[in-house]
Amino acid sequence: MFMGPLSGAGAQRGGRRYAFTRAAWGWLLALVVVLLIFRAGTLEPDSGEWSVFGYGAQWSANNIGAILRGETEFRGSYLAVAGGSRTLYGYGRSLRLELEANAAAHTGLQHHSELNTALLVRWNRFPWDRLVNTSVAFGLGPSYAFRTPEVERHPRRPASRLLVFMPVEITFALPHDHNPRRELLLRIHHRSGAFGGVSDARGSNFVSAGFRYRFSGEAGLE
Repeated sequence: MFMGPLSGAGAQRGGRRYAFTRAAWGWLLALVVVLLIFRAGTLEPDSGEWSVFGYGAQWSANNIGAILRGETEFRGSYLAVAGGSRTLYGYGRSLRLELEANAAAHTGLQHHSELNTALLVRWNRFPWDRLVNTSVAFGLGPSYAFRTPEVERHPRRPASRLLVFMPVEITFALPHDHNPRRELLLRIHHRSGAFGGVSDARGSNFVSAGFRYRFSGEAGLE
């Protein structure tokens, strides 16, 4: 999702929309490939690891690409989130597939509740893990706002309560082992129309920080 308006009326009707649709199909294809890789790995339905997490966030008027480059323009809209997740698949010690659900409360420029769920692909093996245990994750799933979000309104683009939830996350932990219980969580809480594949809505990005606790230190998938 890119938060700037599409350039020109012709772009809305023609090539720009087509480019967004191709990008959405690209993400879906990548997700299918990853799921096939996990399917070839080891399913652990009984020993899947559970975790709980919470984070606070502030709305950034920048698009997700700019935020990932370190560019943020914070505005007066805030978000508090609590949720849980479970590990579904593991492929060696590097890749995991997780299912997440969370509930969010908005304050500041908008006041409403929000429910989100997503499948997340997590990579948790880096060369510097002996110094700082690190993981990165990307997710995809539905997001429902119980009121139309004020920060997602745009004069030339429709707002929608139902959008795609696309969290982008990095975690840090002490280097005790490959599956720490406590993690510092940094995340972009992203709602969008999936590059026009689901909706032309503007969407939103909230930059967040929080904490995750994993219940089983023994559930690392070897």
